[in-house]
Formats: sequence, structure tokens, C-alpha cells
Amino acid sequence: MAQAAGIPAGRRVAVIGSGVAGLTAAYVLNGQDRVTLFEADSRLGGHAHTHDVAQQRGPTLGVDTGFIVHNERTYPTLLRLFAELGVETQDSEMSMSVRCDGCGLEYAGARPNASGIIPRPSTLLRGRYLRMLLEVTRFHRRARALLAEPATVTPASPGAAGTGHELTLGEFLAREKFSSYFISHFMTPVVSAVWSCDPTTALAYPARYLFTFLGHHGLLGVKGSPQWRTVTGGSRSYVDKVAGTLPDIRLASPVTSVRRHADGVDVTSAQSADSTGGDTATETFDAVVIATHPAQALRMLSDASAAEKDALGGMPYSVNQTIFHRDAAVLPASPNAQASWNYRLPSCDARPDKVLVSYDMTRLQRLEPVDGGRYIVSLGESELIDHATVLDRMVYEHPQYTPESLKAQERILGLGDERLAFAGAYHGWGFHEDGALSGLKAAARLGRDWDELPVNIGSVAVDPDLQAAAVQLATVEAP
Repeated sequence: MAQAAGIPAGRRVAVIGSGVAGLTAAYVLNGQDRVTLFEADSRLGGHAHTHDVAQQRGPTLGVDTGFIVHNERTYPTLLRLFAELGVETQDSEMSMSVRCDGCGLEYAGARPNASGIIPRPSTLLRGRYLRMLLEVTRFHRRARALLAEPATVTPASPGAAGTGHELTLGEFLAREKFSSYFISHFMTPVVSAVWSCDPTTALAYPARYLFTFLGHHGLLGVKGSPQWRTVTGGSRSYVDKVAGTLPDIRLASPVTSVRRHADGVDVTSAQSADSTGGDTATETFDAVVIATHPAQALRMLSDASAAEKDALGGMPYSVNQTIFHRDAAVLPASPNAQASWNYRLPSCDARPDKVLVSYDMTRLQRLEPVDGGRYIVSLGESELIDHATVLDRMVYEHPQYTPESLKAQERILGLGDERLAFAGAYHGWGFHEDGALSGLKAAARLGRDWDELPVNIGSVAVDPDLQAAAVQLATVEAP
């Protein structure tokens, strides 16, 4: 790891949070400094969350429920980390389905031989669906056309604050006169599933920001998407390999206070994750990386500046109740319409206040259960899942992107110095590559580069070649 001029080796550095951002920062910093990694949970990894599932007559399976896929085109930071650690990966199938319990529609994109577009003969009798497929092609054209236009803002609505605002997805769809059927059965499922947000929030996403992401992942056409991959044996394998390089790891040690002063940075941590005002310990470090969600970072800063409060307080997150289970009732009924990502609509016209999406981990991780069943991770689902099939319940949080939160994201660039840096996937699109890249940039802000080529710490991670994954529902085409 490269050492910055004037910064001595052997500093004592704390990294708070062991998601991919914290792990990457700790890995890079540990090349020159003495790193202590604090984690509030009893395990490392954050969204890299692998569950051991025992089988009666077979090997234990490592099933992921958080971070799942990556690709060689848009995950350069993560792939370099994997290469240095010797992490094995394998091909994955990235396909996505939509199931509507209102009209009975089921279809899937990116299935072999386009078998999911017309999963059963009766699908050819669905006039609204066939017209929707034509709208998908038109959407691709109009989205590409918007990206070709100079970036502008539209006039603010009467009574709105400010002089204007960026065109949102909902406004774009209304302007281009896309049907409500297209919006509910194609557009919002794509955005909701990718960013784990409810459909109402999806329509508030900035259109240009969203289309830039889709375009550079080959999702504004029917070809060009990268090959997706998963970590062999589960994402925990890379977490364990990073942990093996670190000398001081504190599990179940939530940080309650971070305070800067002339001699360094004081970090106060509880002695156990369930500590409520009990034993705490304060240690002084030369530098600190806070690699948590922004609201958590703000809570632990005892001396937060006005700029830190403004920026970190401006990034909202969605809270997703997640169930790990084996009940295939959440999947489409037609085998041809079943996919890796499966989005469910309770009705045609409803705009639910939560995302309903189920990941078929058996398909995504190429698992081979001896009983032939499925391992499924569902966000927002509950009523269709037989409680007897539930293996675990989790809560995951994901950043939400609106015109306001993107402005906060830009302000985050001005935060930090040579003593304190922030990291997290919220610095970019909210995916694993964004977290890894932000960890690399946090290390650079503290004076440590991965190699002799310094990274640009003064830009939001929006370079499309440094971004994370989207699913391939957007590759459907008219038959």
C-alpha cells in the first residue's frame, strides 16, 4: 500500500463499521497503519450476510441474503479486492419476473431463449401486455434521447421552493404519455427491485440519474448486459479473508461517541452490543473512518459540524423487513416465468408502500439442495409465506435517491480531512462496488492509497464504469 509523504507509518486508526466500505478501508489502511475495526453486530460483513444451512443428507450450504451478485464490467474495486484475497466466484443467472395478482400476468426477462416473455400460450391473448412490450421499446428510445439532451432542470411548480427541479421518473413517464399499465407492470418493478424501494419512491427518482445507470449497464436496450457472478460458497468467504489480515477486530462493540481534539480522535465504545448505559471504554486514535449509514455516523459524532449535520442528515434510507425461507408460493406459478428476482404486484392499480420482491437463491447461487426445494429471500412479503418454512428474519436498510438526497450526496464530498473520513455505499449508487470504492477513497483521504496511483476523493461515485448492478428485466423485447 502506498504511503503519503509526510504521514508516518504505524498510526493508530479506527474503522467503525464492517460492511464492504469499512472492510475495504481497513484492508488498505492496514498496509501502513495499525487498524482497529469496530462492529456493533456479533458478525462482520454488513450486507455480506451468509447463512449456514444444514442438510440431512448433504453438505452445509452457504446461502446469501444481502449482497448477492457482481460483474467484471462495473465492479473494478471489489474485483481487485477479490483478486488479492484469492476469492473464488462463479457465473450466476440474472433474470427478473413480474407477477400481478390483480390481472394474473406473469412474465420474465433475460430467461434463456426469451422463454419468459411468453411463458404460456394464453399470454398471447393479453392485449395490454403485448402493447406494454411495444412501450418497453419506446421507453428505451426515449430514455436514450433524454440522456442525449443537455442536462437542465424544469421550472419549479407554483409555490415550490427554489427556481427549479430535476425531472423525476414519474414526470418523465407522464410527459412521454406512457400507460399506467406500463408504469405499474414494468417501470416501477425495475426500479423498486433494484433499489429495494417502494413504487412511490421509485417514481421520485431523478430520471437522468436513473437512465444513466440503466444505460451503462446495458439496460436501455435488449443486448449488452454483463455476465453476473456470485461468490462461491457465499459472500462471507471474502469477509473472512479480509478479517484474516486485520490485527484487532472488536465484535459486539457499538461505538457511542466520536470526538475530535488537538491530540487525535476519541472513540468511545460499549463493551457489548446490548449495553445500555453500562460499561464503556474510550480510546484515542490518530485517525478514524466512519463506515456506517449516514444517520448512524451523525449520531455518534459528538462534535458534528453544521456541514456534517446537513449532509449526513439528508440521505434517507428505506427499511426492508426480509425473510429467508423455502416457500415457493411467492414465485410466479408458470415455471417459464420464474426467475432469479421475482417482483409481485398485489393488484394492477395499487401503489404499495413497500417493495415485494423475492430472490431465488437456488438459481442465483447455483445451489443444489438434496431435497430439490428452493431457498428464497423475500423483501416485504409475509402473508404468502408459510411460517413453517421460515429459516430466518432480517432487517436491511437501503439508501433512497431523490433530487434532494442527491444534493446531500454532493455535499458529502466536502466532509472529512486527514483525521476523519466517511465511507459507505451511499456515496454512490448504494451497491457493493460503491461501498468498496468509498472505502478506498476514505483510506486515501487519510493519506493511504492502494498503490502509487492516487484515487480521486473529490467526486461522487457516479462514473458508470465504477457502479454496481441492476437486474435484467429491462432487456425484454416484443416477440
